[in-house]
Amino acid sequence: MKKNVISLVKVPDLIFSKIYLRLFKEKNSLMTFIFHGLFNNGREIDLNLVDPQPWITVQQFQQFVKYYFDRGYKFISPDDLLQKLTDDKRYILITFDDGYFNNIRALSILKKYKVPAVFFISTNNVKYNKCFWWDVLYREMKKLGKSESEIIHKQRWLKTKTNDDIENYLIKEFGKDIFNPRNNIDRPFTHLELKDFSKEKYVFLGNHTSDHGILTNYSTDEIRSQILNAQKTLYDITGIKPLCISYPDGAYSDKVINISKEIGFKFGITTNYKKNYLPLDCNKSDCMRLGRFDLSSSSNIIKQCELFRSDFLFYACIRNFFNNRKAK
Repeated sequence: MKKNVISLVKVPDLIFSKIYLRLFKEKNSLMTFIFHGLFNNGREIDLNLVDPQPWITVQQFQQFVKYYFDRGYKFISPDDLLQKLTDDKRYILITFDDGYFNNIRALSILKKYKVPAVFFISTNNVKYNKCFWWDVLYREMKKLGKSESEIIHKQRWLKTKTNDDIENYLIKEFGKDIFNPRNNIDRPFTHLELKDFSKEKYVFLGNHTSDHGILTNYSTDEIRSQILNAQKTLYDITGIKPLCISYPDGAYSDKVINISKEIGFKFGITTNYKKNYLPLDCNKSDCMRLGRFDLSSSSNIIKQCELFRSDFLFYACIRNFFNNRKAK
């Protein structure tokens, strides 16, 4: 039902956004975008090694950057956000979640346009060189001939559990070696790769917990452990203590935010589908609930970029409605 309802409002939103941008001046804001992995081409998609839904191609990523770059948006880093954004500009924050090795493919584009990006790392995947559980599920269910809807249904069920329970289930279902990477598409960074990557001028690191743990499934002590262990591993590997956290699966609560602030984070990234209007007061909780947009590889990237500039989207209202219901 959710997918059908959301799909119905995309077309009128595209029309409405064109009208809106002709009649009204776009409000100044920080627009944050989420990416995961980057495919080189369709052949990599057809290998079915990863869940392709949140991925786009390198070419599409460049189209996205160029669109906003050409229109005068300022791309910022967490350090820029810490210094406070002026109210007279429009800003973009690029984020990548999880820690896929193929994120290195973004580097040439970041250098070309001189724009920064934040890479949120799930550290135990790096530490133990293991695939991300949702990719394992997708790969193995595809082998069994399962449909996309069946895979999504199983993902949703597993997302109600802790990471240990998820991994134990997948090992029981598919075998003990199931988390071994198949190639450079599905694997995370190695220690040395992440260390070298973190030294790049336009690369900033963020915390994505040690296990990509969906924090609302954990106790207070477990939440703190998931975050602190990731922070320690990132420091041990790179010498960096991130200022920001991306809540895995966008799941957060007042408890998660309070713990994150106690640990010392200045910014928290959600999956709330919204712009972050200026001014932002990061001394309060404004910056611990930053909204984010994602791009669909199956739709025209330029049209999507134009769509997100509108200050009202029916699609965002519907999506956030379902997200809020899920959180209750």
